[in-house]
Amino acid sequence: MSQHLSPVTSGNRIKILDILRGFAIFGILMVNMQWMNAPVAVSFSSVTLWDGFADQVAEFIIRAFFESKFYVLFSMLFGYGFWLFLHKPSDDFRKVLRVYKWRLTVLVLFGVAHVLLLWPGDILIWYGLLGFLLILFRNTPDPVLIRWAIVLILIPASLTAFFAIAFKIGMMFPESAQEINAAMEEQKSSMALMIGKALDVYANGSFSEILRMRLEEYRIMLPAVFFFYPNVLAMFLVGQYAARKGYLNNIAAHLGLFRSLLKVGLIGGVPAGVLYAFIAMNFSMNEMNFWVVISYLLSGFGGPALTLGYVSAIVLFFHSGVGVRFFSWLAPV
Repeated sequence: MSQHLSPVTSGNRIKILDILRGFAIFGILMVNMQWMNAPVAVSFSSVTLWDGFADQVAEFIIRAFFESKFYVLFSMLFGYGFWLFLHKPSDDFRKVLRVYKWRLTVLVLFGVAHVLLLWPGDILIWYGLLGFLLILFRNTPDPVLIRWAIVLILIPASLTAFFAIAFKIGMMFPESAQEINAAMEEQKSSMALMIGKALDVYANGSFSEILRMRLEEYRIMLPAVFFFYPNVLAMFLVGQYAARKGYLNNIAAHLGLFRSLLKVGLIGGVPAGVLYAFIAMNFSMNEMNFWVVISYLLSGFGGPALTLGYVSAIVLFFHSGVGVRFFSWLAPV
């Protein structure tokens, strides 16, 4: 007899998962707050809206300790939840899969509504779409899963390196260099015009004008499919791997691992985050150059390292009993 599929009751939830989800949402808010207060196009241009000393300090802290760390955690938890959902007690896997696909479809629809009605910096559409792709990896052996994750992390840096080399080669020839420089100047000018237009429309425009502005900003973000979302899918796979091993289901059996990951976060993740922040604040991240390649490598590998350090610190405090009350306020998020 097939069991009825229903949400997990509060008594059966894995509390540390809910705590980590709340923590991930907090970190994502820290990164996105400034872009929710300005046209999203600012993040793709050389235009600076905040250039005071306090602004620079805040930006450094966010880039070093928040950026490329919390969407990573959120994505890992997505992959962890995917594995748990597909292994709900049921004698009809096809039914479980149908429910999961329906949930993904609803997630995509929420994302569409998010873009149209609230903010063009949405990620829910792509989380939903990549969730369908994740299904293909459900039976992939563990070593292959990790290899896929590494390959996906390398895609943004590899693409940037390719374009940087092509750019350098193009600049070696006077005629093409002139065309490239003209195209870059035109792009900077059009981006500045779009930002000015967005500031005006969001402040004074009608509903239809604001909606069209959101769609225009969302359109210029689409190249992020190749430079951001490979990392998201990679973290889905890492989360699925962690769920297979039951790391958060049985913390006591994996205390040694979490202590080791805490050291990795401190020794590897913190310096990588600081170096990433320094590069991002002193070199243009909107051009195809080798500093951007390095920044992608630092965020692709250093970001998850620091993320795992954060996770391990919370898990160890939670398991010791010291942090249960302190971190429990994150769970309802």
